[in-house]
Amino acid sequence: MTSRRDFLRTAGLAVGGAAVGTPPSVQAVETPADYASHTADARTVTVTSTAGQRVRITAYGGHMVRVRHARAGETFFADDRYEMVDPAAHAGLGGTLSVTDGGDALTITTAPADGVKVVLRKSPLRIAFHGKDDDVLLAGEDATRSMTWDGENYSIVRQRFAPPAAGERFVKAGHGFMGRSPRVDRTGEVVAHNYGLAADRSEQSPAIVQLYLSSRGYAVFVNTTFDTTFTFGRDGVYEFAADEHNTPGVRPQMDYFVIRGPRFAQLLDRYTQLTGRPRLPQLGIFGLQMSDKNFPGVSDQTWWVNKITEHRTRGFPLDLQVHDNRWRAGSGGWSGSWFEFDAGRWPDPAAFKRWADENGIITSLDYNRNNSNLMAGWVPGPPPGYSFQPADISGVSENYSVPDWSNPATRAWVWNVFWTRALDPALGFPGDALWLDEPDELGPIPYEAIAANGQRWSELRNAYFLYLAKAVGQEGWDRHVGPGRRPFIFSRGATAGQQRHAHLWTGDTQSTYGEMQQQIRGMLNAGLGGFPYANVDGGGHNGNPIPPDMYRNWVAAWGALSPIWRPHGYGDTATLGQRASRWPTDQPAGESNDFLRYGRLRYTLLPYVYTIAHAAHATGMPMARAMVVDHQDNPQAYSHDQQYMWGPSILVAPVTTGTAGAVQPVWLPAGTTWYNFWSEAKSTGSDSADKQYVTRTGEIIMYVRAGAILPRYRYAQSTKFLDKTHLELDVYTGQDGSFDLHEDDGVSESTRAAVTGVTFTHAGLTVAVRHPAGTYDGAPAVRRYVVRYHGLSAPVGLRVDGGPALPAYTGETAAVLAGSGQVWDAARKILTVVTPPVPVNPGGGVAATIRPIGEPFPAVTGPVAYAAEDAALSGVALGTQHPGYTGHGYADYTDATGDHVEWTVTVPVAGSYILGFRYANGSNADRPLAVTVNGTTATAALPFPPTGGWAVWRSAPLTTSLPAGPVRIRATSTGSGGANLDCLTVAPAAQGRNR
Repeated sequence: MTSRRDFLRTAGLAVGGAAVGTPPSVQAVETPADYASHTADARTVTVTSTAGQRVRITAYGGHMVRVRHARAGETFFADDRYEMVDPAAHAGLGGTLSVTDGGDALTITTAPADGVKVVLRKSPLRIAFHGKDDDVLLAGEDATRSMTWDGENYSIVRQRFAPPAAGERFVKAGHGFMGRSPRVDRTGEVVAHNYGLAADRSEQSPAIVQLYLSSRGYAVFVNTTFDTTFTFGRDGVYEFAADEHNTPGVRPQMDYFVIRGPRFAQLLDRYTQLTGRPRLPQLGIFGLQMSDKNFPGVSDQTWWVNKITEHRTRGFPLDLQVHDNRWRAGSGGWSGSWFEFDAGRWPDPAAFKRWADENGIITSLDYNRNNSNLMAGWVPGPPPGYSFQPADISGVSENYSVPDWSNPATRAWVWNVFWTRALDPALGFPGDALWLDEPDELGPIPYEAIAANGQRWSELRNAYFLYLAKAVGQEGWDRHVGPGRRPFIFSRGATAGQQRHAHLWTGDTQSTYGEMQQQIRGMLNAGLGGFPYANVDGGGHNGNPIPPDMYRNWVAAWGALSPIWRPHGYGDTATLGQRASRWPTDQPAGESNDFLRYGRLRYTLLPYVYTIAHAAHATGMPMARAMVVDHQDNPQAYSHDQQYMWGPSILVAPVTTGTAGAVQPVWLPAGTTWYNFWSEAKSTGSDSADKQYVTRTGEIIMYVRAGAILPRYRYAQSTKFLDKTHLELDVYTGQDGSFDLHEDDGVSESTRAAVTGVTFTHAGLTVAVRHPAGTYDGAPAVRRYVVRYHGLSAPVGLRVDGGPALPAYTGETAAVLAGSGQVWDAARKILTVVTPPVPVNPGGGVAATIRPIGEPFPAVTGPVAYAAEDAALSGVALGTQHPGYTGHGYADYTDATGDHVEWTVTVPVAGSYILGFRYANGSNADRPLAVTVNGTTATAALPFPPTGGWAVWRSAPLTTSLPAGPVRIRATSTGSGGANLDCLTVAPAAQGRNR
């Protein structure tokens, strides 16, 4: 016979059967009786019924009310019983209530005009929530639907409202196991996101967020860690319930917050005011993260240095080195290893950190729950030990290693290990992020088991992730590392409120397109629940080697347009072959080329990405916004959950098919023009017909709304190397627009920051860039602006700050080398302005205004520039460590002799030309190069004398004859290595010496 526990698990509800030793069953339903009396203070109203029951209503700010129920004789739970609500919010949010006794009902309102109105009818006690300004009913009880105490021995509390309003839709925050979400719109469904029950590893990484949002402009957060179930209009039932599973322990209390927006953005802002703002990681966390997962037999300190060097030499970016087991002492495997650098595989972690610091690399270290018993100081058993009663964990895998995170001593123990073995700065070891693996495997613990904090497992289990995050974030990192360096802590599973300390990833997912679709929704639902930095194993964890199309569509494309880009998957290259690796250097040309394309896209867009990441921290607005966030009143938003807004301006729809040319429908919301990011083609938004997009493998669907302003930096291979003296602004014409760019030091918790406002007025084609408001350590003193106008039918003459018409050049690099200018790209219809360098005034004011001068676009002059990184390279590494280059990097000669860079240039007319080799030489000696033209020596030793630093750039000129047509120009090292080459410029000798 199927047990109730197994039946409910199969049904998708993480609730279970009666515990061993439960009291005799009493099945009854109790509802609030009639009003007897009430008391009130400035913030709280407490009503007592004729049966001695109590309901307490408390203001939390001006747009949230908390509702609690207690049976006769019960005491309301203390505010700190559950830590999902930020403890500081209980007093810090404040708020006031006004109470009017109308005879048959109490009317209770918060202070703001657009706040919440609560109507509490007296006979019997029934509650309803309205908008204060419009008196529209949000949700409420009626004569037959109310809060109840029911279940066996009153082990369930239930809040049932009258059926939802016509057309009302519901979005449930959080997600099920392994990040899987069948839909964003959960209207008409029963949804439960709770800790798993399975004895195996099939129920990983739930995001337990007891929050839902209604299209009618309100949200409800249920403040309990007992298992919750939500019914959103199924068979007319609208309710949520908390189930204690009838153990001998304390019974749940109904405790929930009603939040009024009315816009979803306001609801998310207020929810994260209540439960805590998402903790902002370092800037480098938003760069690329790569692991050693696919190299379990060879990964060590030397391997990492060589792998990163190879990766960077090929031009790829990287910021976070993600360790997966091999660094740890002992076996270096999933089991039999512990949190400490292995002396054999990692003989000198401090030396590696020095190397990593120089190369812009930060490090993540991993902890696996199953190895806790091998870590220094572990004490088994219940207090004074760090675990549970042995009988209670007998069904748990690796039951010799089951920490009880409700125990302060256990939390102190694990942090002490992290600190003394790796994170103490006195050690000089690498360690910027912590990966907390497998805290989600304790499902077999019986509900009645008692934890160190006195709670039954039925009450603790949904808080288990939160206590672990608190141990490492609040009690560990904050007290010991301090505000000088932000952590990135991510665990397999999460609880509401955990975002104050740590984030989550979705576990060991499958490498299929069906899984990818679920993960897209999981990312969106995590963002709706206060986890905007949630991440997935790029390409899926199980299924290596993945098909080439999946690598291109998921690992490269969607990964680069998601909050955290972390390619990762199970499988050993030693047995499965090189393609089992997620590293692009191990992939064929098609996959690695796409990866580089998206690497450059991600890193150049980092000013935009980091700004929306900061907004997520400041307001709870997800980085990847489900379409419902901006369009909650539009039914289309609820059915299009395979696309999202990447910040305010970019619409993204990952390609979720391996069939090239397959049609994928995309909704482009009405009311604006949308630019295809890749082709610049314009489409008019429509709410009645989808765009039928013909997909291309490796080309994620991206549209940019008219009026968007996208800030960009030059490409760099690490966020540490980003050159903030050069700011690019892509302006999509057709509507007015604005953007406030957020910049800070990218590392510390300091609130010092610079906010640069940019506005675009379409009628006058005017772009105004303001000086930053505020500053921070490392802020640029001078900045050049490169403004690109997208969508123009023809070029117009432009000027900067009322000056003369800017000269026109062949390309952006030529304009930068000239100091300022403008460029027309006729094929893509993009007009670019390069301003002179502008001193930064952190006190405010306008830094630069670009507008038409009223004259025709001038004739094009100047040389043609060819980037070194786009040339054919032999033995030459690509680098970005030294600023001042003009493209995506520079060519770095690595060998003394034989390395070369070869450009193919187009010469319109045969004749004498000046070749300008832009270079930097930070050594104290000349580094000559041999130059050939179509294989014929032009000079055996062109001088490249010292420039005074590797970030100081000069031009080495060579006058030579060139034939018409395509011409190969090669620069080869001849014995002393070469300088760093940025670009080659080609101009007729009659134009004079190039810069």
